[in-house]
Amino acid sequence: MAASALLPTLLLLFLASLSAAHLSDHSSALRRRDSILSRRLPYRPAVFQSAHRRSLYPKRYVLAEQTNSNTTGQSNNKTNNSSTHPAPAPSSSTNSSSSDHHRHRSHKNRVRNWIVGFIAGSLAGIVSGVALSVLFRLVVNYIRGRYRNFGGPAIFSPKHIKNAEDLAFLEKDDGLAALEIIGRGGCGEVYKAQLPPPDPSKPDKPGMMIAIKKIMKRGTDNVEPTSDEESRLLDKWMRQIRSEIMTVGHIRHRNLLPLLAHVTRPDSHLLIYEYMKNGSLEAVLHGVRSGERELDWAARYRIALGIAAGLEYLHVHHKPSIIHRDLKPANILLDDDMEARIADFGLAKEMPDANTHITASKVAGTLGYISPEYGQTLRFTAKCDIYSFGVILAVLVIGKMPSDNFFQDTDEISLVRWLRNVMSSGDPSVAIDSKLAGNGFEEQMQLVLRIAVFCTADDPKERPHTKEVRTMLAQIKH
Repeated sequence: MAASALLPTLLLLFLASLSAAHLSDHSSALRRRDSILSRRLPYRPAVFQSAHRRSLYPKRYVLAEQTNSNTTGQSNNKTNNSSTHPAPAPSSSTNSSSSDHHRHRSHKNRVRNWIVGFIAGSLAGIVSGVALSVLFRLVVNYIRGRYRNFGGPAIFSPKHIKNAEDLAFLEKDDGLAALEIIGRGGCGEVYKAQLPPPDPSKPDKPGMMIAIKKIMKRGTDNVEPTSDEESRLLDKWMRQIRSEIMTVGHIRHRNLLPLLAHVTRPDSHLLIYEYMKNGSLEAVLHGVRSGERELDWAARYRIALGIAAGLEYLHVHHKPSIIHRDLKPANILLDDDMEARIADFGLAKEMPDANTHITASKVAGTLGYISPEYGQTLRFTAKCDIYSFGVILAVLVIGKMPSDNFFQDTDEISLVRWLRNVMSSGDPSVAIDSKLAGNGFEEQMQLVLRIAVFCTADDPKERPHTKEVRTMLAQIKH
């Protein structure tokens, strides 16, 4: 931000100085012209011949007419001499001295005007630079749709969180102690909390339920790392935090979980999301296998279609394109209507339109959902997300995770290879979850499995594009 404000300031200073110098030089040139004109000799008119005298008299030097009739011949001689030899012009030494004086005064005036112009231009540049920096910050805040209270919470969605004071309790040392932990991740815990009522005059209307993702700081922001390794780890962690905050903060789509706010604590960062009471797709599928929950084919199909729509927005409609890099059932949350919301953008990366892939320092993601080319080359493209989505489609129909012991006991070992063999056999229905058997949608479920095989092809060029995947799913009659 400081660099953005400094650049226009320096540019305005430079332009103002040039303008002041130009005006000063122009003014000095005008004064020199007037000075030269004033130093020229007076115009001497042509002599004329008097009608009453034969002598030639310069018209300029006739001071008075002789009126004395008794004037002697000597007086006439003097008159003739004066007419023949006019008064001498000013000497060259006098002109040189006057010219030096005017030149010295002109130089002093030019230096003075240049200094005055430079000071005035500098002041104008500073004022303009400050005004531009303030305007730039206001425009950025308006585009992001939030108001940043320096030193306090950053609100990304004023529609859901109207007052930063509603999150003030999270800045306290014991702000999280009394909250319920609903999950744990690689960076920290996930808490559940309830905001104050939106209208104090209506306390019976409860406030919004939120999920708070705590990301522990590896060190403090004000402490310098003591080694190159610590510096590398700190830089990596900071990039991950900035990635999630900057990527999720401005994304809005019905199948993507938006980031509502961000709170900084001395030991951690807190990311505020809307609470999804139905939890993750992974938790729901585990509940189905244990008999605690039910998830019929209509709900599974709607979840698959929602994930495809959210992925299409990230890959196609958002500019620049975004690849998730860690798409899995644990990162698919379900809202009150069992609508899918893609979450956890901690590993999401923005991909400029001119690029086709991202190179990572090491493998990022979850085993079983990582495409083979990414694990080998560390080159991540949108087709890698397609591979992960194909695995999720298979999980929705099969009802088993890639880490399930069932696949470890098979010759193929992996879910993807096992599914290929089953689909090429004479009876692909054996791949369908037993809890979905006999529901009358076997043909549709087999079509979804074929799309899953299509998405998990070893060659990324053979995989469909995101828009094609959503179109194929939408064409399946339900």
